[in-house]
Amino acid sequence: ESDGRKGDQRAGMPGSNRPPVDDIGWDEIDPFKYYTYGPSLFFFVRFALHPFSLVKTRLQMQRDITGAAEGGHHMAQYRGTLDAFRKITRYEGVRALYKGFGVATVGMVAGQIYITSYEVIRMNLSHANEQVKLVGEQHIDLVRNAVAGGSASLVSQMIVVPVDIVSQKRMMMTGLSYGPPGESSTPTVAAMVRNIAKTDGPRGFYKGFGASLAVNAPSSAIWWGSYGYFRERLLHAAADYSGPLRPPDRVLEPLAGASAGVVSTIVTNPMDVARTRLQVDGRIHDGSTLWSTLRLLVKDEGAMSLMKGVGARLMASVP
Repeated sequence: ESDGRKGDQRAGMPGSNRPPVDDIGWDEIDPFKYYTYGPSLFFFVRFALHPFSLVKTRLQMQRDITGAAEGGHHMAQYRGTLDAFRKITRYEGVRALYKGFGVATVGMVAGQIYITSYEVIRMNLSHANEQVKLVGEQHIDLVRNAVAGGSASLVSQMIVVPVDIVSQKRMMMTGLSYGPPGESSTPTVAAMVRNIAKTDGPRGFYKGFGASLAVNAPSSAIWWGSYGYFRERLLHAAADYSGPLRPPDRVLEPLAGASAGVVSTIVTNPMDVARTRLQVDGRIHDGSTLWSTLRLLVKDEGAMSLMKGVGARLMASVP
């Protein structure tokens, strides 16, 4: 029996103020259902949230530069999340909100790898802590969730980064072409892959890998750590209230997840903006790094540019 479940059983004993919490261990999950139902449900979630990811990418990529060279006019194409939705659907059609979706679905494999890695690492950390007792019972959930989340993100990025690079380039396509004049203005995925390989070689598919890790590993660690923290606090607060309006645990857990999503999204948004710029615009040999991109953003577009797309990113991340 996992350490988490033992802790939860003790929490429900008489004299304890902690509420009993069901914590399903990795060894209790049905692998067939997980690897069949999971991707199917994730596909529909990805379908529903993809427009927000596209808008986030468009907002993060646009340059907001005001200066004498432009006559002092604001050069931004979109004025915010809702304005971006209106203009994209008006000028490019509703289907434009799903540019890059086909490529992004490949990332579902990374999602399964991520959760599998997270659960296996988390379970092993619990077993290891039973032997050496490095972390006390009070903090074990927070520590193992954060460590497992960051480690799982490192593993999944090997698939996520190439998919993101191609998908984000598709999201930005509004009239570019890799073919000769007269051909379709929207290149195929195969044409984009060939262009990346020709321009930057195999390394081109891992452009911004360090930046992606700097976003996703901390984001994952912050999310899982925050989720454990908010979940415990909400369950404790609910346990002290026995009135008719007490929300069930199955409502509190999604609320904890949404709260964790807000925290991780806001904290990592500056790095996500820099990552998007690197992966869409950067070249392998141009010397651009995460930190140089961040400095350039602040210098040219102001500190608020580091929060570009945060609204759309929240809408894509929190649910």
